[in-house]
Amino acid sequence: MSLSGALLASTSGLRAAQMQSEATSRNIANASTEGYVRKELPQVTAAGGLVQTGEARREVDASLNRMYRQHSSVMSREQAIYEAVGEYTATLGQPGDGLSPADRLTDLRTSMIALVNNPGSNAAHNGVASAAQEMATSLNQSSDMLSRIGGEVDMEIKYDVSDLNETLHKITSLNKQISGAQPGSLGAADLSDQMDVLVEGASKLMDMQVRRSVDGRATLYTAGGTPLVDGDQASYISYDQVAGRLFAGKTDITPEATDARGFQNGSLAGLFAVKTDILPRFQLQLDEMARGLVQGFEGADASLAPGQAGLFTDAGAAYDPAKLEGLAGRISINAAVDPSQGGQLSRLRDGIGATTPGAAGDSTQVEAFVSVFDQPLSAASGTGLEASLSLRDYGSSMISAQEFEGTRAQERFAAARTAAETVNGTRQGIQGVNIDDEMQKLITIQQSYAANSKMMTAVMKMMDTLLAAV
Repeated sequence: MSLSGALLASTSGLRAAQMQSEATSRNIANASTEGYVRKELPQVTAAGGLVQTGEARREVDASLNRMYRQHSSVMSREQAIYEAVGEYTATLGQPGDGLSPADRLTDLRTSMIALVNNPGSNAAHNGVASAAQEMATSLNQSSDMLSRIGGEVDMEIKYDVSDLNETLHKITSLNKQISGAQPGSLGAADLSDQMDVLVEGASKLMDMQVRRSVDGRATLYTAGGTPLVDGDQASYISYDQVAGRLFAGKTDITPEATDARGFQNGSLAGLFAVKTDILPRFQLQLDEMARGLVQGFEGADASLAPGQAGLFTDAGAAYDPAKLEGLAGRISINAAVDPSQGGQLSRLRDGIGATTPGAAGDSTQVEAFVSVFDQPLSAASGTGLEASLSLRDYGSSMISAQEFEGTRAQERFAAARTAAETVNGTRQGIQGVNIDDEMQKLITIQQSYAANSKMMTAVMKMMDTLLAAV
């Protein structure tokens, strides 16, 4: 090799070592940066013995990335369900704790049996009145909690939609940057890292199909095939709260809707499951329990005229089948038995429609009231509970079913989180930065740099000697 050739070779070696040192230093500096992928600049030999660096290579596993997006999307769905259901069941109470609607129902029945045994006792009358009020209050509070959670779910959907629109816009902007970046450069590789982070963030909100071009640009679709991002164009996601529908542009992508090209996972899917399935089912269960009380005590009260409200009322009125929805939030005690409102406690013994007190020892009407607890409730099929259950059994079955829903949501979230963390751990083992390895590599690069420097120095000395001899 000529002296000039040796000089060019050592110079190219220095340049290659410098660029590899930069790549390795960036790896070390970003070891803890979320979404950063380890990068390599391979060294290749060109014509004439010159050394060059190839295109920046990201150490990624596309299959693991796809698996992680899928698992994290499922995890986000289950987390949204768990948090919403858990908030409700935490205040609902459990059978046997004395606080749940089922226990309030048991207390009411017990107090009425006490009144049967001593129909003339003022204390027994007060016990029934107090238990009835606590029963109504328990249903009111449970219904109010469902309404409050429903409002929170709607707000969370709006937040997620806003976050998703912002992320889709960032992806379109990043697509433009990637198109203008120098192919194979470290800068272009860093942009691909940023794209991965954005796509994974979007997948946690909504599971989607992702296609990546050779240069790293992303095209996104919902799991059902509706376009979300194509180049520098993004669909605008909107939420119709009244209709309970989600749209990408004009396309319906509402989760689980049979006529929609939507998706099944992600936090948005979880929130929609809570909004359209779980909360309405819980509310119907409470409303059916309230119906059993309002309708049952009306039917058992021989003193009532047609259309007259019984012991339990719908905000003061008799039961109206057309107004079942939300009944648990409106159920109240008839003012006719409330002395503070001009009522008489004796009507608990004689019937709500009684105009004058009856015989103090007559427990006939109270016995009819007690029989209400053992009558079949014939609950609607939408409750998910057996229609043949009596009012007394329905209460405990309802609480158990709602508590089971919370427990199942917790278990599903835990399983989904474990799966996502397992895949992510494997992925990080491949794509993440090991500082010890990078430091060792940096030492090797420095040695290469030093060797090329010595070669260049030797060549320069030889050239100087030749020039001095002329």
